Amino acid sequence: MEESNTKAPKVLRIRAEMLVALIALLISFSTLAVYIYQSSLMKQQQKMSVWPYLSFGPSWGSDYLMINLTNKGIGPAIIRQSVFEVDGEALDGIQQIMSSLPDSLQTNYSYSSIHGGQVLMAGENLNILTVHDTRTIAYLLKLFKNEKIRLEICYASVYGDTWVSTGTQVKESDCGAE
Repeated sequence: MEESNTKAPKVLRIRAEMLVALIALLISFSTLAVYIYQSSLMKQQQKMSVWPYLSFGPSWGSDYLMINLTNKGIGPAIIRQSVFEVDGEALDGIQQIMSSLPDSLQTNYSYSSIHGGQVLMAGENLNILTVHDTRTIAYLLKLFKNEKIRLEICYASVYGDTWVSTGTQVKESDCGAE
């Protein structure tokens, strides 16, 4: 009789302990993925719970013009920087805008400064400018309507997320950081 050199193929047998271990490993990785996703959602929720939203714009009547800066968000807004321009020329603030008016329109006004580091709490309102002279009001309104005056405020949340408000529009921004 001849001996055969062929061996029977090995059958891969998985023991019950190994199968249980692999299933436990799969469940562990699935649980880890769920926790990572849940952690990401919680972080987003935390950031949204302190989201500031600054808006401003002129409001006027026959004998007044006011520009109010309001935090309509639910968290504090930390002012990073502000930009004031008239006809493309950068100015230091509202007082310089008023000083740049023609001599015939110089009048009494009240204003509030806006500077980096200033904090506007949720729901807080800051009166940037108030004017009561009708000729000055008409002149300023004309500048606003023709977009000759540009105000831009860059601000951050307590988590460091930053936005720029141009009055009624707010968009994410890095506030000119390098």
